[in-house]
Amino acid sequence: MVKAIILITADPGKDREVAGKIKEIQGVMNVYLAAGRYDVVAEVQAPDDASMLSLTYDNVRIISGIRDTHTMFCLPV
Repeated sequence: MVKAIILITADPGKDREVAGKIKEIQGVMNVYLAAGRYDVVAEVQAPDDASMLSLTYDNVRIISGIRDTHTMFCLPV
């Protein structure tokens, strides 16, 4: 299982709308509104790298209202 945290900058006033759309995506485990540099934080997981690529590029990044994303892959210690 591949896990990642996606940090999202939304267009002004669109953070709640973006968060709601992200929550509907399969593979999204948790979504948080945040204050500071990023507006929304999503914890995601996928069965493999190809599925994670699809989740981030084909499902998250295309959402209207997202200005920028930064994806951090989580590696077990």
